[in-house]
Amino acid sequence: MIQLLKHNKDEGISLAQAFSTRLPTTTSAMKPATVTSVGGALSEQCRVAAITVTLAKDFLLDYNIQENSLYLGLMGCRINGGNSTHVQLTVAWNECAIQLIHNESHCMASVTLFSTVDPYTSPNGTVEVPTVMLQVPIMCTYSKEMLISADFGSMGYDAVKDVFGRVGALPVLLQLMNSSAGLPLNHRLSSQQDLVLEVSINSTSEQIKLIINKCWATSTQDPEGGHSYTFLENSCALNSYTQVLMNGNSTTSRVAVRIFSFVNLTVVYLHCQVQLCIEMGLNTCTADCLQRTARTANTVGRAFGSSGPLLKSDEELGMETLDTPYVAGISCLGIGLSLFFIIGFFCLFYYQRNRIGHHNFNVKPKQENFTYIDINP
Repeated sequence: MIQLLKHNKDEGISLAQAFSTRLPTTTSAMKPATVTSVGGALSEQCRVAAITVTLAKDFLLDYNIQENSLYLGLMGCRINGGNSTHVQLTVAWNECAIQLIHNESHCMASVTLFSTVDPYTSPNGTVEVPTVMLQVPIMCTYSKEMLISADFGSMGYDAVKDVFGRVGALPVLLQLMNSSAGLPLNHRLSSQQDLVLEVSINSTSEQIKLIINKCWATSTQDPEGGHSYTFLENSCALNSYTQVLMNGNSTTSRVAVRIFSFVNLTVVYLHCQVQLCIEMGLNTCTADCLQRTARTANTVGRAFGSSGPLLKSDEELGMETLDTPYVAGISCLGIGLSLFFIIGFFCLFYYQRNRIGHHNFNVKPKQENFTYIDINP
């Protein structure tokens, strides 16, 4: 249904009135009505990073609208395609005043198809004025999964980067796992158990690669709150308890870590910052941490994921309890008992020695010290 609005009235006029209102072949003082919808005469094609509007030429003839008076977004954005029956106007997202609005899951691109009402001279030499002025809003809605699954082969890096730079945060999933299965929240781990962080994004594009750039642990859900323990930086492990399993090879990346081996917390939340990378040509999205070789491909967007909490195992919590005041008390008691037995042994030794007395058991005859005097006459 064609909706028409007059400039000087708030109420609309019907489709029959619109088609019956034909201007004379001379300039008229009547102001043209404003058309906000043209029904089946118009179609739109919503593609990633571009919008194409197709309009029937019959409609233009019916309302005396010249093809060179049609614009999409801005005055400079004219017709750039079509055939014998239709005209086409195509604009990219970074052109012609296209506006992008996004939320957590979708992105909407909007632009206006409009026409001017300047008089023109018809082929028979008379002056004509368009009977309507187009002001048709064009809106395309995309899911963010659709954007990250698109084929960017025909688009340059700048165009791709502009797409992702304007759609806001991308939806990523951070899942906590053991070697093969997901872990529930509040799961307990020991300091010797490996935790696998799997970060993924829902995309079927072979060009899109997901890179885990940084991972850290906190004691709260706030990724920036309190003290944090960073174990992955610039896609490389920062300690011997962390191992990069897969990163930058597909839309899923994994990192293994023995989190309670170096994090002095009983409850942890895990956070990872990721990047989207576009592999074009010989560029790669993987980094060689051994050679400290940086990736050569282009990153086009950032995202963030969090998960948790995870708890430290009860056995190790019990050992930590023993390792503080209890162990200190046991140590002091052991030292005290050792000193008591040592002192008691020496006391008993001296007591027994004094009770028996001093005796000389030497069997060698003792030399007598006297002078012998002979008293015989």
